Amino acid sequence: MIKIEKAFLDEKNIRELCDLSKRWVDEDISWGMVPNTKENITEPVIVARDNDTIVGYSFGSFYVMEKKTSGIPNKSKCFSVDELYVLPEYRNIGLGKKLYDALIDEIKEEADYITLSTSTKDYKRILRFYCEINQMDFHDAFLFKKIDK
Repeated sequence: MIKIEKAFLDEKNIRELCDLSKRWVDEDISWGMVPNTKENITEPVIVARDNDTIVGYSFGSFYVMEKKTSGIPNKSKCFSVDELYVLPEYRNIGLGKKLYDALIDEIKEEADYITLSTSTKDYKRILRFYCEINQMDFHDAFLFKKIDK
């Protein structure tokens, strides 16, 4: 049975989270992804556990919007999703949605908005997950193409 829960940053959890980020890097599904170190992981951390093993996680950081955007007023309390990852063999069974929902429940008293920036190589999947399934609004995009010489 898979459980979704808040995790504390003890040595065992940090080691598992860092190992999972290495798996993410090895998948080569995000631009510029590098493995996490202890210093990269911020609380709150929500994990999906299969028995005692972490099979997915999400964490992020709080901030205050320093200037108004087209969608978020100046001085709003925000939470940025830094990472949300589920092992490939546990995908497409709703764990990502459960991690996202649990993260919202954890931060909703301290933040007015949840935000994220992504460097995925599969923008269609990310847009479906965040915009269609989780009703986030799309604000902007950074696109690039290497120019052949």
